[in-house]
Amino acid sequence: MRASDLFVKCLENEGVEFIFGIPGEENIDLIDSISRSRIRFIVCRHEQGAAFMADTYGRLTGKPGVCLSTLGPGATNLVTGVANAHLDKVPIVAITGQASRDRLHKESHQNIDTLKLFSGITKYNAAVIVSEAIPEIIRKAFQASTSEQPGASHIQLPEDVARENVDNLSPLYIPEKVVYESVGKQIEESANIINASERPIVLIGNGVNRSKAWDAVSRFVDTCNIPAVSTFMAKGIIPFKHPRNLFVVGGKPYPPGMRPLHASDLVIAIGFDLVEYDPITWNSDSKRKIINIHTSTAETDEHFPVEIDLVGDISVTVSRLANLVKKRTDTSIHDEIRNKRLAELNNGSDSVHKVPRGLMKVLTEDLPANSTLISDVGIHKVWVARWYHPSTPNRTIIYNGFASMGGSLPAAVSAKLLRPNESVVSVCGDGGFLMNVQELETASRLQLAFTVIVLNNGSYGLIKQKQEDSGYKPEYISFTNPDFKMLAESFGANYCKASNPEEFRAALKNSLESKRVCIIEVPSP
Repeated sequence: MRASDLFVKCLENEGVEFIFGIPGEENIDLIDSISRSRIRFIVCRHEQGAAFMADTYGRLTGKPGVCLSTLGPGATNLVTGVANAHLDKVPIVAITGQASRDRLHKESHQNIDTLKLFSGITKYNAAVIVSEAIPEIIRKAFQASTSEQPGASHIQLPEDVARENVDNLSPLYIPEKVVYESVGKQIEESANIINASERPIVLIGNGVNRSKAWDAVSRFVDTCNIPAVSTFMAKGIIPFKHPRNLFVVGGKPYPPGMRPLHASDLVIAIGFDLVEYDPITWNSDSKRKIINIHTSTAETDEHFPVEIDLVGDISVTVSRLANLVKKRTDTSIHDEIRNKRLAELNNGSDSVHKVPRGLMKVLTEDLPANSTLISDVGIHKVWVARWYHPSTPNRTIIYNGFASMGGSLPAAVSAKLLRPNESVVSVCGDGGFLMNVQELETASRLQLAFTVIVLNNGSYGLIKQKQEDSGYKPEYISFTNPDFKMLAESFGANYCKASNPEEFRAALKNSLESKRVCIIEVPSP
């Protein structure tokens, strides 16, 4: 058989369901092999969209999403989406074609060193130089992508290797994953530190989603009665109405008196990645002690002073710790902060944000509990993080590590492929929406139905706010937009415009019942 056939058999062995990508001259053998496999190839309209789709697959399943490009410009187009997954610690495997080995040593058509290109944004990065190495390389790529802190892997497949003949080779055995547990003595010491603290708080991060430790963390908060905050990417793990939930942290800090981490003397960080919320923002004096509970050792940072590093299975660690921690009886300081934050959340007199607040309220109230909502990057990301309240974990995607614009529309395509019978909603600004708008054709071709909310303010709103906060005059942030109604119709999508929360509620209802993609345009401040 051809090496490309062996390559695909190894992908099947890893349980690959979808490959998102674009065919090219240097990967046609691989494309042919995929066409005769049980893997579904999703033809995208831009490699960046393909990488974002693979990213979303990894976030929602915990298994590596796979994207494919040809060499040169195809590979460079993958980079942003791969970096987005890598910094958010999402398992993803990127496969790129490459020129024949006989021209890699010299200047030749579309030939660049893609191994160097992917070197800073991958955990594993290798070229298939000989076809006999295919089983090992694919096994290593998938293993690296999911082990400890997940991330990206990259495999380069030269075109001449792909068409070689191979004999007596097969995929490698996938060993059962070993679950590591924290040492009992460390858990006892951690419990003693927590019990001795005056104002402990739980900081829940995206690692809880990756580990599927939602129930264990929720029980820990219930059992120990310790207040908790979540990062943007961990929304929904603690129910909004839970009396110990102090909501999200991240982005522009709340005013003094409304900062729960600042009011604490001990932070119990569970599944928290430093990239989610820079510790210097909430521990600039380094006085708050840290107990770190994660699947791998904590990142070194002077403002994240770890007393004890509990490395292992998060659910097991948290459950054992809950049995040793005394239930809190006095949470008055954090209760006061919760009440202030609730008052701010319910502030109806904020005329500037009346429309976005109203939209998030409608989404909270009207979306089914099993809906998946993906926020693009922009000023609306903060609105989603603060004012949208999901009732189910791991169903809200907010890019907050690499935080690339343009990911939410292709992400919605992937989410709908994975969850065809559930509602999927993309919330984006007009800037981010147009960065990968071409994937509307992908959605239409695949006959997918989901909602795209486009907040239209004709500018890069987050940059405008940053300029104003820094005392600068807003410059170079404005642009014009196409007619979104005509654009939607040209891609075979439905369209509706909503200027207030009441109109938006009706538009959302129609969209959720539709059999097509629906774009809801909302004029935004």
